[in-house]
Amino acid sequence: MRSLLLFLAAAAMGSEPSFKLVLEDNFDGTELNAKTWNIETGKRRESLNSPKAVDVKDGVLKITTWTDTDNTTYCGFVTSRKKFALVAGKTEARCRFSVQPGTQIAFWAQSMTYGKSGKAEAAAEDGVEIDILETTGLKKGGYQSVLHWGPYKSPTEKKSSSVQHPAAVGGEWHDYGVEWDATGYRFTFDGKIAWTDAKCPGSKAPEFLLLTSESNIKSWNGERPKEGYGSKEASKNTFEIDWVKAWERTTPGAK
Repeated sequence: MRSLLLFLAAAAMGSEPSFKLVLEDNFDGTELNAKTWNIETGKRRESLNSPKAVDVKDGVLKITTWTDTDNTTYCGFVTSRKKFALVAGKTEARCRFSVQPGTQIAFWAQSMTYGKSGKAEAAAEDGVEIDILETTGLKKGGYQSVLHWGPYKSPTEKKSSSVQHPAAVGGEWHDYGVEWDATGYRFTFDGKIAWTDAKCPGSKAPEFLLLTSESNIKSWNGERPKEGYGSKEASKNTFEIDWVKAWERTTPGAK
């Protein structure tokens, strides 16, 4: 009997997936690693994506959403688009945030071919929007995890699944992550499973990473103060990232 139990335990351990670390950025120095990251620019929603909102200092990437004297609100949109992507693996980031109404911040993953087929059922091949950590000023330090699949503009094919994590955790450093394969998605908070989803097709497409802020005058993320968020030095509208890591699967597992 003991031999059988040992055999079963060994078999179970052998079935566990193993991973290889393929990205680790601790944001040392004073600039982003240009081999991994882009700072995307231009108008998005009712603000402007700009390097003016992005700083690297003391081992932290800091995105500050702020408003200039001409009433332009600047946001930071840091992505690994066309530089780094992950297929059926896992990623984590250590983050801290203080978000004002009218702004949303997120650590997420996206596919270059999202919605290409026009069918939700083809999301495994098209890719999925994986919002690992997403929050607004209305959530008062809580956050949500969300999956989107199917073309965004289709009323019948656009699908989503989400969970709310209401505890006020934003003011402290925590680790936010996700692992995915053909069986679904496992979202983690400080290394422990916080939510699992098997409704959304497991993405087989390369998924690039994003660390972003976005701002609207008035939308689902709340209403921007009429005077904006103040200067960069005065703004309390911040998203800080201590590190980002990503692993690719090195055992067959569920693909």
